Amino acid sequence: MRLRSVSSRLTLTLLLVTLGSLVGFSFILGKALEQFFVKEAEVTLRRQADALATQVPAHWDSAATIRQLTDLMSQQARSQVTIFNTAATTRLTSQGVNRGHAIELPKNFILKTLAGEPQAGRLWIATDPKNSWWLYSTVPLRHSDQIVGAVYLTMPLRRPKRFAEEVQGLVMGTAIAAATVAAATGLVLSRTLTQPLRALQRQAQRLEAGDYQARSALKGQDELAQLSHLLDQMAAKLMETLSALQAQETARRELVANVSHDLRTPLAVLRVELEAILDGVVTGEKAQLYLQRACGEIDYLTRLVGQLLLLAKADAGQLQIHPQAVSAVAIAQECLFRMQPSATQAGLKLELCATSPQTTVWVDPELTGQVVLNLLDNAIKYAPESEVVCLKVLPTVETEEQQYVPLQIQDQGKGIEASALQRLTERFYRSDNARPRGGMGLGLAIAQHVCQLQGGKMHIQSQLGHGTVVTLLLPIATC
Repeated sequence: MRLRSVSSRLTLTLLLVTLGSLVGFSFILGKALEQFFVKEAEVTLRRQADALATQVPAHWDSAATIRQLTDLMSQQARSQVTIFNTAATTRLTSQGVNRGHAIELPKNFILKTLAGEPQAGRLWIATDPKNSWWLYSTVPLRHSDQIVGAVYLTMPLRRPKRFAEEVQGLVMGTAIAAATVAAATGLVLSRTLTQPLRALQRQAQRLEAGDYQARSALKGQDELAQLSHLLDQMAAKLMETLSALQAQETARRELVANVSHDLRTPLAVLRVELEAILDGVVTGEKAQLYLQRACGEIDYLTRLVGQLLLLAKADAGQLQIHPQAVSAVAIAQECLFRMQPSATQAGLKLELCATSPQTTVWVDPELTGQVVLNLLDNAIKYAPESEVVCLKVLPTVETEEQQYVPLQIQDQGKGIEASALQRLTERFYRSDNARPRGGMGLGLAIAQHVCQLQGGKMHIQSQLGHGTVVTLLLPIATC
């Protein structure tokens, strides 16, 4: 189970890579050192042989002096020194090596040396299992330009190899220390990586369990901190989305109740009044009044169904906009004409105030007209105490490098509370004072959606006791 964690795998990987690298380096370094020490030993052996070849001929007739020279050289160089005469027989041998008998050189090597060709290389001694390989060097002895003999030096090859092994052992010790440091470093490094990962894992587990307020709270600018910030942002957006879905679901439940009530009441009225007419209970002018009321209920149902269809198209992305250059004043006049009967019935007066009668906007006239009609209908229904509802076409304004024509609906009603004002454009939302007058809370939501689709904006301002002002910013036609 431990090897499944990132920390253990990272530490083990770093340790294995470090050990492998150091072992490989140690092996290569050992071979290089061995070659270096062997070469150095061969060069040293040759120099010692040359030194004796320079000193011995001058004392060729003094056996004691030659003995002293060879003993001194063999002890200093820890090697075997042998002096040959011209007949290739041994004149004397000095042992600086702990060995029972002297190492003999093949006869042909001595003969070549006596012929004037120095010899050097490695020699295999099968009878010496401890030191099988030896280094040797031979140099002819010259006196008065004549070869009077030869000097032969030999030493075990194991000695320079032992030096290489000692250095290699030192390197291996260093490698073990470095591997220990690497393991500790890898453990610390892995924890610096795995601790943020564990924090992210705990956050993901809490998010999976439904705790959308879970935050990892990692600080810094590295990749893990950036991932943490992204997860926190995702959790925040997810929480907002869920809150919106819960609010929408609550609104949909209210919609079902509202639609049931808003459909049942006019349908019941229609049925009662029509049955009264059909049964002959109501006749004459009263029957005519019943039919007019029935037409009014049908108009209400038609608007209700129209709003639901418009909302369904908007949700499905099938609401098509056909913008064209049209007069803002013409749209306002048409809407006032269509809402005049409702205003008259409510005892309200509709007024048009156009300060820019020639202004042309780039909108879909049918959808924009529906928006204005909804706003006028709201003003008539929800501000019955207002004597006048004004529809204004104001001069062009510029916002964010875009020119708009403000179309404003203003009433003199009671106004709207600030808490309710912030939720007016939510779908299916209806304030408390709107509930007795019907409606499903779709008009303002549809109005805002249509404005945005056309590149426009909608602003609502209201204050208790001072009425409500709804402003549509319609994009101006540029051609």
